[in-house]
Amino acid sequence: MSPFRAVRRFNLFTWLRNSFLAGVAVVLPFVVTIWVIWLVVSVIDHNVTPLIPARLKPFTPSFFGSGVIIAVIVLTLIGALAGNLVGRWVVNSTDDLIANLPLVRSIYSGAKQVFRQVAAPGRTSFKQAVLLEFPYPGIWTIGFITNEHASEVVTDIGDDDLVAVFVPHAPVPTSGYLLYMKRAALKPLSIGPDEAIKRVISLGIIRGEDPPTQS
Repeated sequence: MSPFRAVRRFNLFTWLRNSFLAGVAVVLPFVVTIWVIWLVVSVIDHNVTPLIPARLKPFTPSFFGSGVIIAVIVLTLIGALAGNLVGRWVVNSTDDLIANLPLVRSIYSGAKQVFRQVAAPGRTSFKQAVLLEFPYPGIWTIGFITNEHASEVVTDIGDDDLVAVFVPHAPVPTSGYLLYMKRAALKPLSIGPDEAIKRVISLGIIRGEDPPTQS
């Protein structure tokens, strides 16, 4: 082998292309994040401001994002009031009223359970990230254990070793499949649920840091 290295010829087009793609990779996440925040704040502003009584509007702020501040204050007050005796009575009475409405009670019950799960301090919906063979043997898929005590299923089929596993669609993990599987069929991942969901959203592109090479 020749002791002299071949000198790479500078290619202006390649350098411009690589620089442009590097710039997109750096700037685009910031742009998308700012756009999503702006969109959410705009939607909240446009929906909260019309609900303010006319006599109170002179005393409310009117800058961009004021609707978010008002919504946070109102929700905080409602949460505080719901914790006392009168507030609990109002909430329980509303629950009883909705429970008698055939179609509405199903929607309300499901939404209530989801938001209670999300809002509960110190509780995570995804308990553990796992690998499972789905939809066919030999094909491994990322899943998340959502319930380790599937008593309703155990009662019906008599298998006390089942856990609820959610398999999200990539790259949109808000939809997917709910599976009840034997715990022995699941392979725990060494990464946490937050890191695992990044793999799903990025279509497997994102990965952990490579271990340092030993010289």
